[in-house]
Amino acid sequence: MATASAEIEEAPAHGSAQPKSSKRTLVLGLVAAVAVAAGCIWYVTHHGLENTDNAQIDGDVVSVPARVGGVVTKIEFVENQRVKAGDLLAELDSAPAQARLAEAAANVLAAQAQADAADATARVSETTAVGDKSIADASLITASVGAASTTDQIKEAAAQLQSAQTSLQQARLDHDRAQSLLTSGAISKAEYDRTDTGYRVAQSSVDVASARLTSIKSSAAQAQSRVVEAQAKAKSSNDVETQIKLANARAKAAHAQVETATAARNLAALDLSYTEIFAPSDGVVSKKSINVGQMLSPGQSVVQIVPDKLWVTGNFKETQVAKMRVGQAASVEVDAFSGKPIEGEVESFSGATGAKFTLLPPDNATGNFTKVVQRLPVRIRLHEIPAGIALRPGMSVDLTVDTRK
Repeated sequence: MATASAEIEEAPAHGSAQPKSSKRTLVLGLVAAVAVAAGCIWYVTHHGLENTDNAQIDGDVVSVPARVGGVVTKIEFVENQRVKAGDLLAELDSAPAQARLAEAAANVLAAQAQADAADATARVSETTAVGDKSIADASLITASVGAASTTDQIKEAAAQLQSAQTSLQQARLDHDRAQSLLTSGAISKAEYDRTDTGYRVAQSSVDVASARLTSIKSSAAQAQSRVVEAQAKAKSSNDVETQIKLANARAKAAHAQVETATAARNLAALDLSYTEIFAPSDGVVSKKSINVGQMLSPGQSVVQIVPDKLWVTGNFKETQVAKMRVGQAASVEVDAFSGKPIEGEVESFSGATGAKFTLLPPDNATGNFTKVVQRLPVRIRLHEIPAGIALRPGMSVDLTVDTRK
């Protein structure tokens, strides 16, 4: 009886445990179902989205240099000032550059004067060369005619000498015959004197003809010398074209000096313009490194300017970029402006992983190689930046790329 009553008392206890176990199983099932549903929703909404927090705002940082050396006389900007392209940033002492420009301008004038003189000399040389050739040719003709004339005169004088010598021989015979007749008394003394006078005259005629022949031969030698001299002058003046080319070459060299001096003057003018330093683009100037009175050398940095054009560089793991393509949508959330996403798109991929651009790139050809997932820089073009967000290169961002499209 006691046993039966115990069994009757235990029966309600087993009946109450079954509903509690079923409720717990139902709760666990519901939780599992919610988790699976949430997982499915997360997978559907996040599948194909590649995210990285290894990203930052990027932009060019341009060093504005002094293109010439000089002492700083004026500074027209303050640290972190926004400037426009062409705004004056600083001025250097321009007096030395102005002096060099004046010297270069004077050199141009001197070179131009020399070029003008060379042109005039070339024209005179051309005229002189042509005239000298004409004179030399005429002199040669005159000398040749004179030489030919003396040749005829020599022949004539020789003939006259021969005639005088013949007359002298006849006069000598007449003189000897008259002397014999005078001795014999056949002729008078007067007749003998006439014969003697004729003989002396004939002898004088021979002397005169001989002297004339000698004189004409001397003139012929001189005429021949003049012919040789005229031939030499004609030969030297024949190359008129070469002389003209030489004069023109000198003129061209003088004009080349003008161009050289002009280039030097232009460089001096550039150096003068470089004493004023202007902003190369719109942006913000920072890291000022000059003061009034400071001596600058060519190439020395004046200030750093950050242009307005910005982009995002995201360093994705190499396992994340397989489906990335140029033009895919991207979402950027800047850490400094949380909750204000900025839309953009993939613009380009780096030519190599970031490690390859380091000062000492890794060399995996070693015995203790450990595989490390590399990161590839991806450039993101930003679309429209919301108002109130001031981006600066170097700011950290959270970057997501949608690879489903």
